Amino acid sequence: MSRTRSFFGGAIFAYLYQACSMLIGLWLTPFYIRTLGSHDYGIWLIGMQVLIFLLLCDFGVLAIVPRDVARAHGKEQSEGSGELHKLVGQTIKVVGIQTLVIALVSIGVFFFRPPTAAAIRGPISLALLVFVLTFPMRLFPAVLQGLQDLKFLGQLRLCMWAVSTGVSVVLLILGARFWALACGWCLQQIVHDLVAFHRLRRVRPDLLTFAVLQSTGPFTWRWFLRGLWVNVGQIGYGLGAGTDLLIIGRALGPATVVVYSCTIKLITVLQNQPQILASVALPGLSHLKASEPRQQVLHKTISLTQAMFVMIGAVFCVVLAVNQQFVMVWLGPKFFGGLELTYILLLNFLVRQIDYTLSLALFAFGYEKPLTIRTLLDGIVTFGLAMILVRPFGLVGVAIGALCGGLCVALPTDVFLYMREFKLSFVGVFRPYAPYLWRFAVVGIAGLAFAAQFHAPNWFNLTVITTFVVVAYLLLVLPYAWRTPLRGYVEPTISTLRSAVPTRILGWSNNG
Repeated sequence: MSRTRSFFGGAIFAYLYQACSMLIGLWLTPFYIRTLGSHDYGIWLIGMQVLIFLLLCDFGVLAIVPRDVARAHGKEQSEGSGELHKLVGQTIKVVGIQTLVIALVSIGVFFFRPPTAAAIRGPISLALLVFVLTFPMRLFPAVLQGLQDLKFLGQLRLCMWAVSTGVSVVLLILGARFWALACGWCLQQIVHDLVAFHRLRRVRPDLLTFAVLQSTGPFTWRWFLRGLWVNVGQIGYGLGAGTDLLIIGRALGPATVVVYSCTIKLITVLQNQPQILASVALPGLSHLKASEPRQQVLHKTISLTQAMFVMIGAVFCVVLAVNQQFVMVWLGPKFFGGLELTYILLLNFLVRQIDYTLSLALFAFGYEKPLTIRTLLDGIVTFGLAMILVRPFGLVGVAIGALCGGLCVALPTDVFLYMREFKLSFVGVFRPYAPYLWRFAVVGIAGLAFAAQFHAPNWFNLTVITTFVVVAYLLLVLPYAWRTPLRGYVEPTISTLRSAVPTRILGWSNNG
């Protein structure tokens, strides 16, 4: 029961965070553009994208800590194993070495930055310094996630986002420009990880002792191999999903980066909704593998992915109908990249989310190596095609590159691995999800036809279109979902929602 409450408490606060960040973000983006200008805001987006690539220097260790901690914690509860202490001790030593690598790479990024980054040299330097100093502390929230202290992490993330956003806005109003954005980002990184450290010391002080470090024995380089395949996969993911802004900025200029970012904004924000559910559930799937038979795990995995499909379809149908009017009302026609770009981005979103539901289960069951090879090939195809197509086709070429990578590499590979892991046929893989897909198509087409009747973009028309699509979606999709095994997980969940929301900020109780 405590794990169930933690799961849904974490999901509730994660969704609350997304809702707040989405609503405030709708105001912040035009505020940033007015304050900094399209060109400078594009430069900031490109500069911050570079920080994402620094995470590749962690060799994938931190990425698999939640999953490995969940497994070790399951064995600790069932067998009394001391594997969890050993795992945490080894990871602390590995992260210490990784911090040195991160520092060296950050120095290289500082001295070999592109010429367009000269305007943000100081703020980016501050961000790089904080990134290096706080990198070892990223271990603490990762361990808490593995221990499924999800409600606390959701509250913490929400609070830190609110504080850092407020600081950035105040400093921007005072004229701090790039320094305002850098200070807000740095504040969030520092305080978030420090509070996570304090929480871990309260709930599991036995994991942060000198005896734990001693129990691991001398440092060995093979500890890095634990996350090697994940790290290579991160490189592939970075090539596929983290280079679009860099490619556009190099080929078409920083101002075009803002157009692309605004056109894809609604997709980017809303696609986090199903992914939140997946990320919160990942430690639980790893825990199930160590304690339940394969068929039971498959049953629960299908229910989880069906829940994700319900949210994926809602995002697809809403964005398909309203994206053009949304961007025009929000920022103006010059920031909309076109209907063709929207359609391709949505197709890529749908393909990637379907693939994500499969790869989630595969990762929880230890498929790092094949998933890594797939991700690397996907990244190479996506990056290569985007580089080739951006000149002749512009922003549409970048979107086509991503779509081809998903259709030709990612989805076929994961379908094959999923079939092999659960002993399913090709039809058996898609049977639980096919009824959702045609319903998505029906609601999406109906939404487009309804939106075509409203030619003047304004907030009233946008609200009417969104309401129509949501109601049509609920009437067509939810009755079917209620007839699936997913209902068996939703009904008992409703009774726990009231107790999932704590009455104190940051739930400091060990039982929270």
